[in-house]
Amino acid sequence: MGNLIKVPGKDLENCPHFFLDFESKGLMGNLLKVLACAELEHGPIVFLDFEHAQPTEAETAVWNQVSAVLEEAHGILAELQSYNGAGQEIREAIQNPGDLALQEKAWNAVCPLVAKLKRFYEFSLRLENALRSLLEALTSPPYAPMQHLEREQALAKQFAEILQHTQL
Repeated sequence: MGNLIKVPGKDLENCPHFFLDFESKGLMGNLLKVLACAELEHGPIVFLDFEHAQPTEAETAVWNQVSAVLEEAHGILAELQSYNGAGQEIREAIQNPGDLALQEKAWNAVCPLVAKLKRFYEFSLRLENALRSLLEALTSPPYAPMQHLEREQALAKQFAEILQHTQL
């Protein structure tokens, strides 16, 4: 059974909307207008079959890029949720500047965390690039955003997955 999204068929200008901060705000904003519209009772129904959505040949490059990022996202989220920091070790080292054992303990605690933070940052850059590619694919002419949702359901599913991860 697919997911059901009801979107307006006309008069998108009366719907509340917002934009992501990308170069072509108008195009991507149109997709978000469709998704955020409050006047749902006046529009057609678009069926999104997330269970069976497969990328078309035209979608494959973007789908592969986003898929790689989504696969990595689960591990990154788990690491972020278990991140403890090294606050105690740092405080002890600052309070005892002459104690070389505490200085070394703090250094040994901080170094792996710096590498982890770098990995988080690099993932955020890959996620940003994948999201940009995905939104460009879902908003580019000649199709309207609603047509993209109907035609490119595998990409629409990935967009929904990204939105789901941001709510954790």
